Order: sequence, then C-alpha cells, then structure tokens
Amino acid sequence: MWNASGFRAGDHLSRLAAVLLGLALIAGAGACKKKGGETTTPSNTGGDTAVAKVDETLCETSGKNVVTYDLNRDNRPDVWRLFKTEDEAGTRLDILTCKQVDFDHDGRKDWVVGYDRKGAVLYEKADFDYDGRFDMSAVYDVKTGKVIEVERDSDFDGKYDLREMYDSAGVISSVRKDRDANGEPDVWEQYKEGALIAILYDDDGDAKVDRREEVPGSRPKVEMPDLIGNDTATGTLDDKPKSTPPAPKPNK
Repeated sequence: MWNASGFRAGDHLSRLAAVLLGLALIAGAGACKKKGGETTTPSNTGGDTAVAKVDETLCETSGKNVVTYDLNRDNRPDVWRLFKTEDEAGTRLDILTCKQVDFDHDGRKDWVVGYDRKGAVLYEKADFDYDGRFDMSAVYDVKTGKVIEVERDSDFDGKYDLREMYDSAGVISSVRKDRDANGEPDVWEQYKEGALIAILYDDDGDAKVDRREEVPGSRPKVEMPDLIGNDTATGTLDDKPKSTPPAPKPNK
C-alpha cells in the first residue's frame, strides 16, 4: 500500500534490490579464518588508493583491515570491506564490520552497511540519485534482523524530511513527514498491521492537528501525535469533534 508521502511501506528494500543484485558480484563470507599465517582474505587491490579511499566518517576504521575491489577494472577501487581481526581458540578470525560501495565510480560512497560481530546489519545508508548526499538512513534490530526506523530525504534537498517507524516484526507502524522543512513533522500516517488507516495534518504549522483522514470502514483507536516530539496522547481518532452551538438569534 502506498502512503501519502509517495513511498510504499518498506519501500527501501525494493529500492535496494538493484543494489543487492550488484552486490552478488562481491558477495563473500563475513568472516575469514587464518591458520599458520595463511590468509583466505583477498589482498587489497584497486591501484591508487589515494584517489579513492575508504571514508573514515562513515564507519569506524581504526585497527581495521581494508579490503578493496575494482568492479569496473579502471584501476580504482569501488568497494571497500573493513574487517576486524580477533583470535578465537587459536584461530585468527576476520570479522566484517563495514562495507562501502561506489556504484557510479565517481569516488563518492553511494551505499554503506554496518555489521555487528555476528554479521547482523546494524545500519545502512544509500544515495539513490548519486549527488554525494545520502537519501536514506536505516537502523536495524540486531536481534530480529528487521528494520526499525528509516529516515528519507524525499525531495532530495539534502535534508531528511520523512521518518518511518516499524514494529518488532519489521512491519511499518507510522510515518512522520516535514512538508515545510522547518525540522518538525506536520503529517502523521498511522498504520495497523502494515495497512494505512489514518493521516493527520498540521496545515498551518502551529503544532496542532488541523484535519485528519481515515480509511473508510476503519475506526482505529490511535493516539494523536504530540508535536513537541513525544508520544503523549492528546486524543484519539475515535474522538468526535465537539459541535459548535448555534449563534443566538437577534431580538426583534
């Protein structure tokens, strides 16, 4: 189902489908073992690493072994995989901690993924329009492997203006959008079991909900958002607006 922001719930996964397809070319084990000084980790490749290096601002690089790949064979790396070496029962183990990818080969990172020690995804960022600014940032629950929060720059102006929240099963539960770019949400979408049931609007930017839309046939009991940034209830969608008393008739 499409939401009012123009995104399909969980759409970041479909947007990254093409990205993941490309990654099939560089897929490999997240951990490589070494015994007797012999390594199974590929050697660094890619020519002049001064031209295109791993971006230290995107993930922790201290003490990491950086392995690069040159997919288009232009003698410049476009994939960087960072490994942390640990000793486990006398065996040296290389653990993948971060991956950075430059898909359009312009020297800027277009996709970044961070991993925990067990290989679970911690976060990912993506630049869909290749302008050097990330348009999507996602956070994952390492216990379930499900996405729990996604921020998007829906108008590609360099600022995140949309936030999606997901439940423990990875199903979308709410969306907040900042339409006027003032840093505060003014549209709230409410979902139930992944289906859109209501949209609330602050049309004049006064931190109050001015109108709401509900899916026909649904009368959800959903708390209205607190524009200060909390989740304190200020009413429910089942609350009916109070009627305005008629004006008194003038005396004749």
